[in-house]
Amino acid sequence: MTKLADIPKPVVNTVVAASPVTSTAFTIANAISGSFSLNMMMCLIATESLANMQFLNINHSNFASTIYSAMSSSYIPNWIASFNDLDPELLIFPWGIFQENQISSLFLDNFGDALTETLAHLGAFLLMACATFSMRIEKLNSSSMGKLYVITFSFFASNLFGQFQSLLLNSVLQLLKVNLFLDSYSIISYLTGYLTLSLTIGLLVFFFFKVLSIFNNRINRKKNALRILSNESSRRIRNETKWLEKKYEFLFDDFKQSHKNQFFFVFWMAAFNAFYIFLIIFLQNAPVVQCFLVVVLVLVFILFPAAIKPFENKTIAYLYFFNFACILLVAILNLALAITQYLNPAFSGVEAQGKAVVSIIAINAGTNAIISLGELLIVIYQKLKNYGKEVKKRKEKKSNMGLFRSATGKTHKNLSQERKSGFPRDSRSIREKKIINKTSASNPLTKDFFKLKIREVVLPKTKAYATRRRILRAPSISAKS
Repeated sequence: MTKLADIPKPVVNTVVAASPVTSTAFTIANAISGSFSLNMMMCLIATESLANMQFLNINHSNFASTIYSAMSSSYIPNWIASFNDLDPELLIFPWGIFQENQISSLFLDNFGDALTETLAHLGAFLLMACATFSMRIEKLNSSSMGKLYVITFSFFASNLFGQFQSLLLNSVLQLLKVNLFLDSYSIISYLTGYLTLSLTIGLLVFFFFKVLSIFNNRINRKKNALRILSNESSRRIRNETKWLEKKYEFLFDDFKQSHKNQFFFVFWMAAFNAFYIFLIIFLQNAPVVQCFLVVVLVLVFILFPAAIKPFENKTIAYLYFFNFACILLVAILNLALAITQYLNPAFSGVEAQGKAVVSIIAINAGTNAIISLGELLIVIYQKLKNYGKEVKKRKEKKSNMGLFRSATGKTHKNLSQERKSGFPRDSRSIREKKIINKTSASNPLTKDFFKLKIREVVLPKTKAYATRRRILRAPSISAKS
């Protein structure tokens, strides 16, 4: 294998740093916005697809081979592989390009760095799951703890989808090499590869049925839109459905929801990853057929979404077609190299082909990094803008409290105290007031009663007596009484 020092530094730095920059920027943007973006998953799938072309059984250029290897490495060092003390000659997978490039069969040697990253996301998710274990679903739907739970869960699940190609490739290499039970490290590697692949496939199936349940619930909700559910059990069901959709929305939120192929498109992408790896592993003996079927597979997954139009957002659609177009161009270049080498084994233009491949990879990595950073800046700007609006609303609300304006424009800063000094209009005549005063002075029974101030009461008009106005007054009391 060619060392990194043998090729120009700027190109290597651009390509190697693209994947960490893209993943980190999308991670920060999603954490700030509180939702998972499909962009991160698409960039991971594109990076995996381009990097795994190093295992096509053709004579790659030294330039392209080095870039492929750099892209497949993680920014977390593979510290697990340092425990391997076995002879490297015993670990080589004896088939095709894997044997030629001396690729180890052990799962932990090849996938230890990515496994560490996945376990870190799993640990963060389990911590949030423990912290929110006793919380009710109603509180999870509206609290910040529930939002953090959804973010950590979506990051963990997205890594399973984004790194499924490498996981499947290295697990199959480990499982096919059944005679490597040499020491504790090789045994743990075999068990880890088997369990990781089994659990990942089990989780993908579990996610599929969860999304299927959400899809069926939405269809039933449209059919029963006129039904009014107000009891306690229906409220509980609504809260559970809302939490289920919020938890798994990263799998369908950016897709249209009118048809199953649109709603479940993320699982079509997982199927693409599986077919892609199976073509690479099991067609090592037929390089031209292998490269040709890879081109056909990528082309199908460009035409298929173009026909069903699953994307809700134009940016998502652009990013998908751009990434798959880059994969298609590199696959066509590798197919041309495979055909040329089959017809002319002494072909001398391998390095020129490698430079073209690296140019496409660099453009892809740079574009994804720019889009990820742009999304991060947009999310931060929107958050600051919304925060400014909330602060302004709070200031306006505080300034309006206790400040009321009358119809004449007069300002009353303490209207409640001013109303306390006012009394209802007294409609009694002066003669009636004198009579009431004399009577109340001579009769103690009526003393308290005639202290009441009585005002006019106008009854509402009716249809039969539209012009009649009735006025209730205090009963008149003669002087003789």
